[in-house]
Amino acid sequence: MNRIYNEHVDIDHESLQDFYRKRAVEKVSIDVDAPVVLCGDKDKSKIEIWTSFEIEHRLPLLCLDSNSRVLEVGCGTGRISKYITSVADTYVGVDYVEEFIELIQSREDIEKKDTTYFIHSSIQELMNNEDDFPIEEKFNRFIISGGVLMYINDDEVKTALNSLVGRFDEECIIYLSEPIALKERLTLNKFYSENLESEYSAIYRTEKQYNDIFEVLYKEGFELKVSEEFFYDDIKAQNETKQWIFILQKSKK
Repeated sequence: MNRIYNEHVDIDHESLQDFYRKRAVEKVSIDVDAPVVLCGDKDKSKIEIWTSFEIEHRLPLLCLDSNSRVLEVGCGTGRISKYITSVADTYVGVDYVEEFIELIQSREDIEKKDTTYFIHSSIQELMNNEDDFPIEEKFNRFIISGGVLMYINDDEVKTALNSLVGRFDEECIIYLSEPIALKERLTLNKFYSENLESEYSAIYRTEKQYNDIFEVLYKEGFELKVSEEFFYDDIKAQNETKQWIFILQKSKK
């Protein structure tokens, strides 16, 4: 299928899951985090460059401390989880690829406390079955690192955020790293990527479209603190899209 501009086209979840399941098997021998860092397929060094940059320049925006109760959606292979579980009081990582959850649970370089949990679920399924949450306390940190909303259709994104907002504490920081479209919305639906050597689906929304999606958060008192290009020197080098970071924060009134 061709690249689709501006139109709101739903993408296929099952083909995406299959895509990442295959990567969990085929790419892990390159690097434990290779299955989730797509731009590393042709250049393995980009995996370390991305993670090192994020740890040094972006993760501090979360202000993690021993009182942090963290929900990470799309925890993948534990690329960023590794730097969170040892600091936070409580950590819940969620991913809809079971092979990733199995891998992350087996990693010895990720500290796992009694209050560290990894759940095999999509965010949509999790919000439909809130009893599956392992803790009753509300989260004061929410993380998506790399891209998750890009794989969720518009109506599902809004539904998930509507449900999620009730799980956030009265003081909370949201950290969202997602690829965005620079000029106009772009959808790939089972599009064959030469770089990935596979069919691939994703929705690249514009910065304005994400701002519209965030209305549900603004209504609950969140403020947009950061909206800018993620990298100082872009390692992905795409013409129509850029990795972006959004930081939203809610404080006690």
